[in-house]
Amino acid sequence: MQHRGEIIESVVRRSGLSLSALAEKMGISRNTLYNRFKQKNLSYDFILNLGVVLHYNFVIHFPEMKSDRALSDDFRSKLFQLEEKYKKLLEKYNWLLKFLLKKSQEVDQHAFYKQIKEFINSSSF
Repeated sequence: MQHRGEIIESVVRRSGLSLSALAEKMGISRNTLYNRFKQKNLSYDFILNLGVVLHYNFVIHFPEMKSDRALSDDFRSKLFQLEEKYKKLLEKYNWLLKFLLKKSQEVDQHAFYKQIKEFINSSSF
């Protein structure tokens, strides 16, 4: 039988998200998270919740989760719609930044141009 805790620990560590941040998003302590990594028969409910936070489908590792415990189609649909809204908003945001950068060059406002360029370079998408 697979050691569920070890599998999720591997996925969590590859995610790049700090354990402290993940524990906070999960509403548990960091110690509790470490203890979950040690559990061989970790509950699928916890694994599903972790998958939602990490945006990761643990069914890859635990095909038995495809049962009725898996996310409902309605929930998946809502997540997809939210993802699409986010992408559109991000595209508009990027367009606005490029527009502001162009306008700052046209009116020769060097300080304004420099601030926008620094903001773009410091933002991580």
